[in-house]
Amino acid sequence: MTARNNIAFLRGIVDAFEKQFMYLGIRISSRKFVINMIMFSFTLSVVSTIVTSIVFKWPYFLVVIGFFLTFLLVMGGIYLFLDLQAEGRGKQVEKVLPDALQLVASNIKSGLTTERALLVSARPEFGPFEYELKRISTRVLSGVPIEKAILEVPKHIKSTLVERTMWLLARGISSGGEIADLLLQLSRNLRTQLTLQSEARASISIYVILIFFSAAFGGPALYAVSSFIVEVMNAQVSSQPQINAGSMAAAGSRFSGLGSFVGGRTEMISPEFVIFFAQIMLFVGGIFAALILGAIATGKEKDGVKYIPVVMLFSFGLYYMIRFVLHSAFGTLLLGG
Repeated sequence: MTARNNIAFLRGIVDAFEKQFMYLGIRISSRKFVINMIMFSFTLSVVSTIVTSIVFKWPYFLVVIGFFLTFLLVMGGIYLFLDLQAEGRGKQVEKVLPDALQLVASNIKSGLTTERALLVSARPEFGPFEYELKRISTRVLSGVPIEKAILEVPKHIKSTLVERTMWLLARGISSGGEIADLLLQLSRNLRTQLTLQSEARASISIYVILIFFSAAFGGPALYAVSSFIVEVMNAQVSSQPQINAGSMAAAGSRFSGLGSFVGGRTEMISPEFVIFFAQIMLFVGGIFAALILGAIATGKEKDGVKYIPVVMLFSFGLYYMIRFVLHSAFGTLLLGG
């Protein structure tokens, strides 16, 4: 039963990658790709885990956890990269779809047959949709009903808008509607929808700017200043002479309370811990800020993955730059003077 589950799981992975390859127009064996990807991820995970464990002297359980996390991150990262590329290809088609539909309708109205109009309308400026128009025309010429050929387009273009448009077009044709009029109406509706989406993105741009500023500038500045203040306080406290609380208590009952106060432990949070905490918070906060940017801009969190390198570059760069400036300007405070 376990073997069957493992086989089904691997088959699901192969099918998922095969679907991405169809969206991207890549003609390679998805099974061979998955096998090579697993071998690459395993090798990279082993090497990185061994090197990291030697450098940082990790215990055994952290080594095991690090290996599995690295393996999953590499495989997930490759799939996410392909998925984002497929969605980018779909967005490219969405931009040219109204023009393509209008051109097909114009060719049909000029007297061309449907399959001929599709073939003539396949222009290089339409990008990936050029091949889809040619594919539909070829399928229709081979005897496939035009509704069925149109419904095959979403299998090669990853876009909800394209899928809905093709479904509406196929339904309209099967209901006996005039193809040219349907194409013109869909073209006008798509232009209106794309215009509304552009206006919506413009209206929320202030939120995008605010989140990016908070993650890339505000947070790093606060963490840099606070970590430097902790370093200064630690240096100042360490340089102060130690007070003998026992002698103060013996001097009289009036100083017994003060003696018990100053006689306690004077340990502080180490600057190294604060710096480490700030770096972790910048890393985690940068990831979530990028995902929020993607959700606001396109409605999908994964679209914010492309913002992660930019946010990290700005946040960590500003953090270390501010610390360098503070150390250069107020470095004498760390001497305890």
